[in-house]
Amino acid sequence: MTDNAGKGREYQMADKADWVVDGFQFGTQQDAELARNEQFRIERLEEKLDYQNYEMVSAVYKKALGNRVFKTPVGYDFLKRLQRILQDNPLPEEEIDNIPVYGVYSMRESANQTVERIQASRKPAKKEKPKQEFFSRKTSILFNIGLLVLVVVMFVISTTSSNPTVLNYEKVIQNRYAEWEQQLSEREQVIREKERELLIAE
Repeated sequence: MTDNAGKGREYQMADKADWVVDGFQFGTQQDAELARNEQFRIERLEEKLDYQNYEMVSAVYKKALGNRVFKTPVGYDFLKRLQRILQDNPLPEEEIDNIPVYGVYSMRESANQTVERIQASRKPAKKEKPKQEFFSRKTSILFNIGLLVLVVVMFVISTTSSNPTVLNYEKVIQNRYAEWEQQLSEREQVIREKERELLIAE
């Protein structure tokens, strides 16, 4: 039943006279329009192109390939004609490039091959296996948490420790200076009291 439905669609597609361009039957209206545009370009080119001037033919051929001007069989047919002229009349020390084909034709039969061709061009050519990570995500998270805890512990130790560190160096020096100042004041007070006692005794 599926095959009959597919054939029905193919016959229906073949009835679309608007989708025929230069003897090629296209699968969609958009492709047919693209082919008509290419046919119009070819007609304009042929008005100015001298097929006996092989350098001009070579320049047009290379420009068309480089800019990917033609993408339908109508354009490919024109490129093939130019290629044959250049092969029959090769220019010295000049290579004739191949015509790159951007369509995909090795697809299974389907009622709508054009849609499949578009989907195939969007898919990656080969599925790559995901790379195995050295650490799993869970291990990495736990490792990072451990490092964070270690940093916090080191910070707490350095701020509460009596030994001077980079973080509390200024505070420790100020405290020691205050202690020395207090000790000097106490000693000075003792000396003054002793002096008073000596003066009274005299």
